[in-house]
Amino acid sequence: MEAVKPHEISGHGLLLIRSHLNSLKPAERRVAEYILENSMLVVRLSITKLAEEAGVSEATIIKFCQRVGYPGYQELKISLAQEMGEGCSEQGIYGPIQADEDIETVIEKIFQIYNRSLNDTKRLLLKAPISQAVRKVLGAGRIYFFGYGASGIVAQDAEIKFKRINRTAEAFTDNHMQKTMAALLKPDDLVVAISDSGRTKELVEALEIAKPTGACIIAITSNMGSPLSKLADLVLLTSVTETPFRGSALASRMVQLAIIDVLFLGAATADYQNTVEFLNKTRMALLNNKLD
Repeated sequence: MEAVKPHEISGHGLLLIRSHLNSLKPAERRVAEYILENSMLVVRLSITKLAEEAGVSEATIIKFCQRVGYPGYQELKISLAQEMGEGCSEQGIYGPIQADEDIETVIEKIFQIYNRSLNDTKRLLLKAPISQAVRKVLGAGRIYFFGYGASGIVAQDAEIKFKRINRTAEAFTDNHMQKTMAALLKPDDLVVAISDSGRTKELVEALEIAKPTGACIIAITSNMGSPLSKLADLVLLTSVTETPFRGSALASRMVQLAIIDVLFLGAATADYQNTVEFLNKTRMALLNNKLD
């Protein structure tokens, strides 16, 4: 499994901490939550003082740093300091949408959430194994997109895009079909598994079937340390500031679509001449479907 390496993305400490949040042990999570809420203060705290403020031992802080990918507390502080210097602190984030707010305020808050999620994901993606992922797409015999709910909609969008450039692509949002196809994978096939939490039980079960076939698995998730990320060969990490209505998965779907578009355009531009030919053919085939 390959993903973002902290030493390669200095100044991205908060994003990495947030991506590990759901996989941390209770004491480590207290450290994470304190840092996320007090990032500007932490860069000036000794390990002893941080331990006191978070109510944990110094050993827990060291384990936490290593869990999120840093050798020690000093390296994490350096990363946080660089992030503060880039103006990437947690300040200025709008609060939850209130029941009596006007539509103009709702618009402002939603787009603030979208913009931040997309910008944070872009920062992670620039240092992710995206070129390797594109090569896997180009070399795949068949591409399967697995997802559920809102992630399933992203999978279906991906199928349409890749079929239009003549790639053998299919989306599966049903667990029985995912498991069936997972059992029939070949080593040159590719599975792109999409899940914000990385903990969808049915998806993980399908990938456990897929793993022994030797097919490549790419995960699109915001949760490092999740079962999905551990099964994947490549992880494309997202950073999501979700809207107040968590079940609607608005921001997570937005960043997942953006990563699919990057994979699509990466593959399309690498095979530019054929891409133009295939897009023209499919465009002409659908031309009569539009009104004058």
